[in-house]
Amino acid sequence: MLIQLDFDGTVVEFDYPKIGLLNPGSVEVIDKLRKAGHDIVLNTYRADLNDGTLEDAHAFLKEIGIFPSKDRIPTNEKKVKSPAWNLTKFMEDNILFIDDDTENIPLRPCIGCHLLMVDWLELDKQFREKGIY
Repeated sequence: MLIQLDFDGTVVEFDYPKIGLLNPGSVEVIDKLRKAGHDIVLNTYRADLNDGTLEDAHAFLKEIGIFPSKDRIPTNEKKVKSPAWNLTKFMEDNILFIDDDTENIPLRPCIGCHLLMVDWLELDKQFREKGIY
């Protein structure tokens, strides 16, 4: 499956243009997806900008091991808008969007900010139940 992975509010807490604190569970679940053979592409608004923040995100993702062996992290040139969260449909289409902007995706409060961000513990549960890994 192709995984379209957002960055701010998904992998990390919101602190743009800086890199926010790591969202608990994100690295572990993303690692499970990668090890299950899914292709992961970074799908972030940082790609829409020409301010160096995309390169900062790439460096961070390599440092924490999400893309350990990639010379170049696969990244959409422009942010692709995700459809509403529907894991069954995503599986049928062979494409999964993990993005805090995805309507109905499981969210939890951000610790370091006052916004909502992806709930990786709930995603882990859903992925295991659906046999995604």
